[in-house]
Amino acid sequence: MPAVVDHEARRRAVAEVTADLVAKAGIEAVTVREVAQAAGYSTAIVSHYFASKVELLFYTYRATVLRAHQRMEGALEAGGGPIRPYLAALLPLNAEQRRDWLVWFAFWTMAIADHTLSAEQQVRSRQITARVTSLLMERGLAEDAAKEGARRLLVTIYGMASQAFFDPERWPAETQLSVLDADLKMIGVA
Repeated sequence: MPAVVDHEARRRAVAEVTADLVAKAGIEAVTVREVAQAAGYSTAIVSHYFASKVELLFYTYRATVLRAHQRMEGALEAGGGPIRPYLAALLPLNAEQRRDWLVWFAFWTMAIADHTLSAEQQVRSRQITARVTSLLMERGLAEDAAKEGARRLLVTIYGMASQAFFDPERWPAETQLSVLDADLKMIGVA
């Protein structure tokens, strides 16, 4: 009897390995051969699941977005109402979240020259902005104030994430959370 293989689980496992490689060496260093070797598969198996390096990277990007979404929603539920845990789960405060940001930065670089990837990033950006706007409205802000607050919070988070990588001594987790808290207070939802 042939072994039953969970193909989606294999794709996710390959994406996890790919995310690790992107975080360690950058997107340019990732090859199907490197991914296969790190995952313990042959290049034929990796190529069976992903037709190209771009497809593999695109899937990896989406997997990190999904993982972050689940982490953020879980933090919101566990936090019992405040928006801070949701937004803090997006910041690069620990190894997992930093790795996600490294994948996103690499993807954004690719998206500059690729219209399909650029469109994907635009969709993701609009989704997170809509979600944060909705959460702010649930916490009592009027729609216009919530939209502006969401933009402000996300720009702050994206900026802090980039600074945390280039100057980590000045942007430890405590500093990132302090800035987030100040923005939440300024918006009126602290």
